[in-house]
Amino acid sequence: MKKWLALMAALVSTFAVFAREQKVRDLDIEVTLFRTGEALIHEVWDVDTGDEITEWYLPRENLGDIEIGGFKVFSDGTELSDDGEWDVDRSRSQKAGRYGIVHKYSGVELCWGIGEYGDHVFEPVYVMTNVVKTLGDYDMLHMQFVTDELAAPPQHVRVTVRLSEDLGVQLDTTNTRAWGFGYNGTVAFENGTVVYESDEPFVYKSSLISLLRFDKGIFDSPSVQDRNFDAVLERAMTGADFGDGGEDSDMADGIAGFFTLLVMYLVGRGFFRKATGKVSRRAKKKVLGADPSSVGWCRDVPFNGNLITSDYTLTRLGEDRKKNALASAEILRMIYKGYLDVSKDADGKVEISFAGKKEGKEPVDAIANDLWSMMLEASGDDRVLQDKEFSRWSRKNSKRLYNWTGKIGLMGANQMRQNGWMAGTTYSTSGQAEARKLLGFRKFLQDFTLTGERGVIEAHLWQEYLVFGALLGVADKVAKQLKDIDPVLFEKTVGYDYGTFNTVLINMDSLSRAITNASVMGAPSSYSGSSGGFGGRSSFGGGGGFSGGGHGGGGR
Repeated sequence: MKKWLALMAALVSTFAVFAREQKVRDLDIEVTLFRTGEALIHEVWDVDTGDEITEWYLPRENLGDIEIGGFKVFSDGTELSDDGEWDVDRSRSQKAGRYGIVHKYSGVELCWGIGEYGDHVFEPVYVMTNVVKTLGDYDMLHMQFVTDELAAPPQHVRVTVRLSEDLGVQLDTTNTRAWGFGYNGTVAFENGTVVYESDEPFVYKSSLISLLRFDKGIFDSPSVQDRNFDAVLERAMTGADFGDGGEDSDMADGIAGFFTLLVMYLVGRGFFRKATGKVSRRAKKKVLGADPSSVGWCRDVPFNGNLITSDYTLTRLGEDRKKNALASAEILRMIYKGYLDVSKDADGKVEISFAGKKEGKEPVDAIANDLWSMMLEASGDDRVLQDKEFSRWSRKNSKRLYNWTGKIGLMGANQMRQNGWMAGTTYSTSGQAEARKLLGFRKFLQDFTLTGERGVIEAHLWQEYLVFGALLGVADKVAKQLKDIDPVLFEKTVGYDYGTFNTVLINMDSLSRAITNASVMGAPSSYSGSSGGFGGRSSFGGGGGFSGGGHGGGGR
């Protein structure tokens, strides 16, 4: 009896050795997006099928207006034959070398036969229409590219999202925000793409959900949804945890957390790019239409003096400036156009105050107009602007300031298109010429006393030079050079002496810093750290509201 039991145990053990389970060593998915909102999806599954299955399948459910077409499958480099409607009840030999689709009420299943047991590289390729949704304020993609409850969770997953070359633009933080859900890993902007990658093996409940927010102008998708992106993000963030807090959450709520939020928010709004790394030379060449090193100095004011489009282009070029540069330039321009007065009190202290009604004055741009209104509300009965006074008002109205700064990038892109300087997000020939002029103008302002132009600078341009000097972060240098050229003309043109102007610059810097520092306090909590859409960690939880995907998949 004991010998018989020992023999049975040996047989069972031998069978267990030969009954191999399926494994997914690696899953690599490339998603290419087209202007009309379609996605070409190419998946590469590096697997060991084990010896207990007959086919591989991918569930694609919750499709809405999404349609799937162009489905093909390659196994170890060989294209399989299309069966059309797939019969799941056939044998492994009957399914070998073939693929097809199962249509279900909830969506579809993309299926193919595994052929021989063992190691294979399966490559399903297909097109999904309407994956990009047109929203009221932005466009978006919210897709589950890897389902949960896979028969064999992958050891490693990487999903790369890129734009088709004919769009003439790449994905980066100037036009896109990215969030990842369902897995432990990273989200990164790499060489014009967004890359989602796991840094630990998937488990049964792991998935990969991509949420991308795009600026208007990249896509023209017919799939329209009557809502704004905030509603999408709010739902997706429910249950999310990007690891921004953890055991050190008290610090995150304190100074360190504030400055992390401040840096990430202001980078996203385009106030400065230093913390995000350099813009590639290739990206700069697309904006300039030439190599940056070939751009010489230029004395002409760029973009017809438009500060908003100039600020937008500086951001696209990755030019390093103070976060409050645009606000400083707008304040200085309002002084020169008579919206604000510069004077001295009885003790000789320089003050900036409101000059009365705006009617009858030369108009300023929409960003400056809103800024003027907010500063007027913040000033006391004496209508004198003080940074402490504005800081107190800003803390109470941080949401309004957040919304104001949020307009800047959108308005810059819109005005670029309205003036023919950009189509979608691609700079036109005239836009590239203005961008080169802007870069050359910065070189000119940094030291125009060396250009041989000091005798031919027209006095009426001095104010514009100072305004753009503030935008470019070199107003103090410009003022000194203009003073050195002609101190008398400087005072006559600017309206006050060089010392007073330096005090004005200090006051402007304090005011504009109060504005930009307070604006971050109005940002939704979801805009901090990795959850701000600038790349970083993914969240295992959250991601609700996605299209596509489903449950299950793999070998069966």
